[in-house]
Amino acid sequence: MQLPHILYFSTLRNWLRLLWRHGRQIDAAQWPRAMRITVFIIATVPIRIFERLRFGAAVRRHRLSAPPVFIVGHWRSGTTNMHNLMLRDSQFASVTMLHCAIPSGFLTWEWLARRILSHRLPQSRPMDAVPLGIDEPMSEDFALAGITHTSHYLSYFFPGIAEQTFRETVLFEGVGLRDVEHWSEHYEYLLRKVSYAVGGKRLLLKNPPNLGRVPAVLRLYPDAKFIHVYRNPWRVHASSMKLMQRFTEELAFQSCDVASLEDFVSKRYAAIMAKWFSDRQLIPPENLIELRHEDITAQPIETVEKIYQQFALPHWPVMQPKLKVYADSLAGYQNNQYTFDADYLRRIDPYLRPVAEQLGYSGP
Repeated sequence: MQLPHILYFSTLRNWLRLLWRHGRQIDAAQWPRAMRITVFIIATVPIRIFERLRFGAAVRRHRLSAPPVFIVGHWRSGTTNMHNLMLRDSQFASVTMLHCAIPSGFLTWEWLARRILSHRLPQSRPMDAVPLGIDEPMSEDFALAGITHTSHYLSYFFPGIAEQTFRETVLFEGVGLRDVEHWSEHYEYLLRKVSYAVGGKRLLLKNPPNLGRVPAVLRLYPDAKFIHVYRNPWRVHASSMKLMQRFTEELAFQSCDVASLEDFVSKRYAAIMAKWFSDRQLIPPENLIELRHEDITAQPIETVEKIYQQFALPHWPVMQPKLKVYADSLAGYQNNQYTFDADYLRRIDPYLRPVAEQLGYSGP
């Protein structure tokens, strides 16, 4: 079953801008899909106008109850597992599939999104066995893709310019201050809107692109907490390749070859990790904790308790038994297994080896 395209509920302005900038790159076979998206977006303009008129002022007045907790890490490093562990605590809320599917209408038109998606969403994500439902947590860049051109996940839609998109929307290279401010404005508004929708609960967010946006995030939330999750780089690369292939199969408007995707994944990994190593010193030490995915899976309860202690998070006595029940339910979960042939290792090693040495890994 093909995933519903995340751009079906894009704003009209955002969609027209994408077509203006990238429309000539759309494959002929993908134009019927692009036309269906166009018709749907035009038909749902009243929904977005109604929501803006009904809730726009209230969202703009709303303020977050506490600085967000950001879980950052390269794609496929184990950030989702960390996110799901901490979401056992009801003091936290997150961006969900609902918010990403209908970012400009979820306050009033949740029923529409549920009706459209209820029969079309697969039971699990296309790259692993993690549940995929309308209330499951998602990366906020998926929501941003429907409201701004500064979402990194445009690289899924137009893989031919994936590296350019990454450098512009994550590293903010080759763009002006106006684009950075545009991202900041839309990102802050999205988080404020989600916070408003969940009654002001503290936001616990997992968004891999933010690993490369630390300075911009800190300008918005200087007291934010950061949990960096990292994993064996070779496994991360292999898993990222699977993710890119599955998402481009589902979401891309243009064809792409495996060699190009591999080159992009390699360069992105090296660049975003270098940016992280440079930028993490900007985070006050008491607001940053770095964790190995392997340690999290081996000792989930002890690891989460360490986070609560360092960040002085409340409610650990209430959270601990809930976490134990959830951790016990994962006892039989098996991570994807990968094989590494010599040619593949030779191609990716120059990008991964320097990072692996800094993280303390010796090989796949």
